[in-house]
Amino acid sequence: MKRYFFTAIVSLMLFAVSFANGKGNLPQAKNKSRIEVYMQNLSKIKSSEINYAYISTAMFKQMFAMVGANVSLGVKSGGNVSLETIPNPLTSIKSMRRFATTGSNGYKLLHDALYGFLQENESVMGMELMALNREDGTLRVIYSDSASLLVINDDGDELAVVFIAGLSYENFIMMSDGGFDFNFDF
Repeated sequence: MKRYFFTAIVSLMLFAVSFANGKGNLPQAKNKSRIEVYMQNLSKIKSSEINYAYISTAMFKQMFAMVGANVSLGVKSGGNVSLETIPNPLTSIKSMRRFATTGSNGYKLLHDALYGFLQENESVMGMELMALNREDGTLRVIYSDSASLLVINDDGDELAVVFIAGLSYENFIMMSDGGFDFNFDF
């Protein structure tokens, strides 16, 4: 009987120590930025005229594990680049959300939800305006904070939005300059 009592006490002590060190299995609160929470809530808009896609952290890890280190990626200059030549920014991506409208109702819903970003404000929800281009009636805008990137393409009829958590504008530019082709299907 003493042996069972001693085993139970030791087990409880080990259990307590593991949680005190922060290595326990209790769910940890994920620190999400204001814009991450906003984009997550934006995904709850119910409309058949808004196409929505989401890639999670687990999916990114699985994709990176599957492609290996020597897979060729599309490069703007016509060559190839391997994952080995791209530093950690690619693997820092936590999730990606993509919205694309297919009709006027979906366009209005998404446009209204992103109104502040479409007004060319210098700062919205902690994100800074990094790039803006108006050409042939199409607005292309990029906002970023230290850990997220928001790319919006609005031609007045269709609205396409890509939000990447875990990728800063600096890393986006570094990867783009390094030859990684970000094709957001705009």
